Amino acid sequence: MVRQWANRLIMLLVLAAVILVVIYAFEGKLFGLQDRKAEGSPTVVEAIEKIRGEEYVSYMIDERPVADGEVAFFLRKTPSGGYTIAAEYVRKFEKGWKWGYGGSFGASNYHPGLSDAEARKEGFYAVYLPGTEGTEFGSSPFPMYYGIALHPDISRIVVKDPTGYEKQAQIIPIEQNFKLFYVFLDASQGTKFEITGYDQSGNIIQQVTQDEANPNNTGTTRID
Repeated sequence: MVRQWANRLIMLLVLAAVILVVIYAFEGKLFGLQDRKAEGSPTVVEAIEKIRGEEYVSYMIDERPVADGEVAFFLRKTPSGGYTIAAEYVRKFEKGWKWGYGGSFGASNYHPGLSDAEARKEGFYAVYLPGTEGTEFGSSPFPMYYGIALHPDISRIVVKDPTGYEKQAQIIPIEQNFKLFYVFLDASQGTKFEITGYDQSGNIIQQVTQDEANPNNTGTTRID
């Protein structure tokens, strides 16, 4: 009888130890999650440069508040003296900012400082940032089109999906012939869009059809 009680006591002690280990491990996971959230940077720029590298942000153009953070649009000056235009989603946590997702593009003829004559030979350039739902990056405010408009007469840019539903882009002047634009889209709109740049009178300066699922299926119309 004594031996049976001793065995039961040992089993209870082992079970209690196992329970304590499980609780400790569970609490450790919770603390680990909190620690990851606490690793945020004090500013948006520092959060971006923590991932992208020091001095990655050369000139901040716009910071658009979105759910759980913001999308930062900025210029990055390259070692060759050119520029890339970047859009980065940065999440806001209780103890700082943390990079989420983003991208950039650059082109030799799309840069600040163009004369009117040079800019009138161009129109706009639009880049598609896909949605991230279901990927390793988690949720984000994307998909989105963003880009640069150079032609001085472009005052409005509209993005239209195949159903005819239109969204007007936000335009942010940087210089007279160098303007940022962006428009957030819905994943349900698909990946094929018509992007049109208008002047103040409603005349079309440039119209582009872009199919992100089939990049070769793209057309451009310029009206000078």
